Amino acid sequence: MTSSPYNPASNRKRIAGFTLAEILVATVISGFVLTGVLATFIMFVRSGIRLSDYCTMEAQMRRAFEQMGIDTRMANGFTSNFDSNGNITSFTLTIPSEDMSTTTYATYGFDTSDSTNQKFFYTPNQSPTVTTGRQDLVEHVTALTFFRYDSSGQPITYTPSTAPTGKTPDTGIKHIQVSVSATGGSYGVAAATQVIRSSAFTIRNITI
Repeated sequence: MTSSPYNPASNRKRIAGFTLAEILVATVISGFVLTGVLATFIMFVRSGIRLSDYCTMEAQMRRAFEQMGIDTRMANGFTSNFDSNGNITSFTLTIPSEDMSTTTYATYGFDTSDSTNQKFFYTPNQSPTVTTGRQDLVEHVTALTFFRYDSSGQPITYTPSTAPTGKTPDTGIKHIQVSVSATGGSYGVAAATQVIRSSAFTIRNITI
């Protein structure tokens, strides 16, 4: 009977390392795992950016409506500016001092001069075209509508061609409301759109 001599070096050669097929399979699996991790990370980043855009828009609108509400409640006069279609482009609130000795103004309007960044703005002037002291309240506005209501809550509309002679467009106004649609988006992230309509603010110092 013959026997083969024991060769430990030969055994080590058979069990050491990985085969090419094993390496290829491991590489493919690792690629799938890394792709999934990267996709999840990108999704979380984009979601965070969109959430930040929403928060920014809501904060801008909330501050704008709060400021407009304060001015409206103190005002004793209201004047609208219209375009050729009878849509309000801005309005001016007349605000008396506590002792009624002086008068200030607060004008709120929709600036469409820059089509890529339309704005809902405020200016402490009687004319919306005066830029001194102007503040851009909400940026990247896609649509903005001003509403006026009488004391019973009925909307006040105005068509330039049919307005009665001697009747001003703001006669009978008691409440105002603003609807703002804004959009915000960063590079590589879908735009976040928000539409908010303010409460109907009452002009307390106007007597009908």
